[in-house]
Amino acid sequence: MPLVGDKQDVNTSEQKSAQVVQNPPSKGQGREPSDLTAIAGRGMMEVVVGLLVAVILGSIFVHVVKLGISMYSLNSTTGEVAEQLNRARALAMKENRKVSVFFDVEKNQYGIDLNGNGKLDSSESEELPEGIALTESCSVVFLPSGNLPAKAKLPNIAISTTHNQKNISVSSFGSVSVE
Repeated sequence: MPLVGDKQDVNTSEQKSAQVVQNPPSKGQGREPSDLTAIAGRGMMEVVVGLLVAVILGSIFVHVVKLGISMYSLNSTTGEVAEQLNRARALAMKENRKVSVFFDVEKNQYGIDLNGNGKLDSSESEELPEGIALTESCSVVFLPSGNLPAKAKLPNIAISTTHNQKNISVSSFGSVSVE
């Protein structure tokens, strides 16, 4: 049996203090209040960072959706303008007369001159949607054969948004193509 103050008794008390150091008190027991604030602050910081990431991803998503809508609108409008040009060509061949299509940058409109007076009347014009514009004013004249006049400059109609542009060209034979 070991006596008090024996070497084995001293080792036992050292082992107990080593266990206390290795196993610190559980949460809330024996901790300083500043330690608890640091733990709670980390949670709040994580929430703030998470919200910032969500806002950034949301703004990127909104921007991509706006670009998609803009591109859809540009493609749709370009198709409508090309269809009007084809309609004017068909009308010229059917009625055996010259038919003109006018493009007006200032009013942001276009249309077929149905009555042959050399200008767009309010009933003949179509306005381009908001955010879509013509780059220059011009006119396209189709002869009764469906061709353009012999020495006419070949039209290149540019329709644009703030980010993109589409071109509609008409060949000397009256063929309409979208580029």
